[in-house]
Amino acid sequence: MTHDLKWSDAPPGEVRDQVGVWIVRAPAGQRLPPDGSPPGWLDEKERSRLAAIPQRSGKEAYAFAHWALRSVLGSSLGCPPRNVAFLRQPCPGCGGAHGRPAIRDPDRGGEPPEFSMSHAGDHVAIAVAEATIGIDIECHPTPESVAGYLPFLHPREQQWLGGRPADELVRDFARLWTRKEAMAKATGQGMAAVMNRLDLTGQPLGWRVRQLIAPPGYEASFAVPASVHVDVLMYEDLPHPMPEAELEPA
Repeated sequence: MTHDLKWSDAPPGEVRDQVGVWIVRAPAGQRLPPDGSPPGWLDEKERSRLAAIPQRSGKEAYAFAHWALRSVLGSSLGCPPRNVAFLRQPCPGCGGAHGRPAIRDPDRGGEPPEFSMSHAGDHVAIAVAEATIGIDIECHPTPESVAGYLPFLHPREQQWLGGRPADELVRDFARLWTRKEAMAKATGQGMAAVMNRLDLTGQPLGWRVRQLIAPPGYEASFAVPASVHVDVLMYEDLPHPMPEAELEPA
């Protein structure tokens, strides 16, 4: 597997953390059995969430995103994708079991990698690093959707977006939203902690937020602690393609 793009934000002589980023388009065709039953490699919580998604297209997108994450992490851990299992770390705000996701019982020596995953439309974004990381990808919204969300943003963000023509507004709103989601995932505190409390038109205290090259009609960003300088390798293909639906018993 070779990378498609490499870049770094590290000054000369600084220690660099390797970050792998996959922005992958879901293949055309059916990715679930005809009856919509869940693939056998999903865990109990994922099966429950899959069952709660009303539309077939949403179920397909969910299944592909969760295979993609297992594909990437399985390659990193040196194990089959279906063997990768997850748990939730304690929330740093309330201590509940809904904080950052982590690998359960990683089958390798040393610390398991940190990771983050997001999906929107027919694309999935995944980041794997040694440092804490959060990633997000979003489709460009409609101007009407932006208008509905604007009042909930930080006042400086509302001012920053104000007066833009429609095409710039949907692009810049999507970029800002990916920064917020990336921060929410990196901190493990959720969107409530960053929605109107944190101005992300610049760099937040203690963090670096970086925009990624995304497909047309999409925006993507990732967040890491400010002390981390990164070497980023970007990929467009998964290490292990998703199995055909008919070969995956529930």
